[in-house]
Amino acid sequence: MNTCKESIRSLVFLFVGLWLLILTAGCGASSKNEVARPAAQPSVKSAAPPAAGAPIASSPKSPSEMRKIIESAQITLETKDLPATEKLVLDLLSKRQGIVGSSSVTLDGNGRRNGNYMLKVPNGNLQIFVNEIAALAEVVVRQRSLSSQDVTEEFVDISARLDNMQRHEIRLREILAKANTVEEILKVEKELAAVRAQIESTTGRLKAMSGKIEMSTVQLRINEVTVMTETNFFGKLKSIIRDSWVAAGDVVLYLIATVIILSPLALLVAGIWWWWKRRAKSQQKPSA
Repeated sequence: MNTCKESIRSLVFLFVGLWLLILTAGCGASSKNEVARPAAQPSVKSAAPPAAGAPIASSPKSPSEMRKIIESAQITLETKDLPATEKLVLDLLSKRQGIVGSSSVTLDGNGRRNGNYMLKVPNGNLQIFVNEIAALAEVVVRQRSLSSQDVTEEFVDISARLDNMQRHEIRLREILAKANTVEEILKVEKELAAVRAQIESTTGRLKAMSGKIEMSTVQLRINEVTVMTETNFFGKLKSIIRDSWVAAGDVVLYLIATVIILSPLALLVAGIWWWWKRRAKSQQKPSA
């Protein structure tokens, strides 16, 4: 009996030992799997695409982009062939998507042509356009200047006044719709007409200013010459001597023209003087 109890007790201990061994092995494998498993990466949510038809927020403009600047330039060129230079300039203007505001070509007393042009180029292209003109072949730049005018405050002020006028017009129309007497109607219509006139004037002024801001102005003058102006020292000295001879020749021509013009008057004066002297002599003979 004791032997049986001891056998049962041994089996129980053996079973408990095996169960503990299995349990320990399972926990070890589980811990190894947990160590070997890589750390979970944090999930990054992608931005949802904007809904169809929803307005896309635009980035705010920098202060320089919000400024209202009127730019202009003046440039004077010398060339031996005005039509050829004019064509080159107009090709550059077309490349910059500009337009010709006005143009005129005149002929001076020496038979040389002079062209005056007012050109318009989109804002931001003025400096590039002027540099391209100055770099043309067979052309000498006699004068070049650029200027800019900041009209931001004036533009904002005019825009604000225009908005106030338009709101005032809407209010007057509401009052006119509620007017009951002829006197009220006439009074409101008179004030409404004055506001409309102010709105049209202000709108025209704002439109003109916007046009000058959007399109820069270039005043171009092209002088056709027979001899190009030199830029080095000896070339300038040569030009001075040549111009002096030309000026001296002009003085001689003016003197000759003056003599030709005054010669009839001189002959008339000489004739009168000769007649007066002869008459004086004839009066002195009888008295003798």
